[in-house]
Amino acid sequence: MKHSFVLAFLALAGHCNAGELWEFKSVSLGPEGKPVPYTQNSCLPAGGAMDPARVLGALGSCAFDRKNGNASAMSFDLTCKTPGMPADLGSMKVAGDARLNGDRFDMNYTITVGGNPGAAGGGFKMTGSAEGRKIGQCNDTRPM
Repeated sequence: MKHSFVLAFLALAGHCNAGELWEFKSVSLGPEGKPVPYTQNSCLPAGGAMDPARVLGALGSCAFDRKNGNASAMSFDLTCKTPGMPADLGSMKVAGDARLNGDRFDMNYTITVGGNPGAAGGGFKMTGSAEGRKIGQCNDTRPM
C-alpha cells in the first residue's frame, strides 16, 4: 500500500487534448529507507502553470492548507483524502516546495499518512524529490 502512494504521486488526473509532453522522474524514500524510483510521461495543457494540487491529483481530493509563492517558485501544504483508504488512516498530508524554470520542474516533498503506526499501512512518512522536463508536444485524449 505504501508504494502505491509513490506510484500515484506523479499521475495526473483529468483529460488533456493538446499540449506539452513532460517526463517526470521521482525518487521517494519509504519508511524502510529504501529508494523507490518512478518515471512517467504526461501530457499537460500547453503553457499551463504547474500546480502541485493537479500533480498530486491521483492521490485523491487534495486541497491547499498553505500555498506561498507562484508557479515559478512556491511552497505548499496539502491535505488529500484518498478514495478507498481505510478510515483509520485518516488523510494524507503533503508538504513541499516546487520550482518551474521554463522547460524544467523540480519538487521536494514529504507525504505523511496518519493512523496507528502499529496497524498495517498506518503512521508512516515518505520523503522524496521529483523532476520534470518538457520533451515535446502531445495530442493525447486518454485520461491520465
